[in-house]
Amino acid sequence: MAALTTPSVRPSVSNQLPQRGLSVLVAADRERDSEVLALTLEAVGCEVVTTTVGPGAVDLAVLAQPDAVVLVPTGPGWESVPAAIAERSAWRKPFVVTLTAHGEGLAVPGVHAALERPVSPDVLAGLVRRFREFLAGLDGFDPAI
Repeated sequence: MAALTTPSVRPSVSNQLPQRGLSVLVAADRERDSEVLALTLEAVGCEVVTTTVGPGAVDLAVLAQPDAVVLVPTGPGWESVPAAIAERSAWRKPFVVTLTAHGEGLAVPGVHAALERPVSPDVLAGLVRRFREFLAGLDGFDPAI
């Protein structure tokens, strides 16, 4: 009698991702930006808290300890926020993304990704998916994709 073998099946990416949604702090200067981003992120399974850019965002990031922070600044003075979040986050530094008019922000200390506005929901969802894969430690993860 021939031995019955089961083909090796690699679990799908969705089975390897964390069961809870990513916690995301959205800090935007305009309430409308916060609302749109919150709806977009919640649609892809994120748990979202919103605030304004500034010292309140730093305090909330330290208290809430989110997986990621999305900053949507519209004026000057926001550049100190990502570094302050990293400095004050004692045990876990969140992934910080900026959404700015010209994509500036990547050279700012504490920023991991910078996107140019307007950003499509698909691009934002893709970024969340890639970050979830990174957190899950998937084999073959390539941050350049």
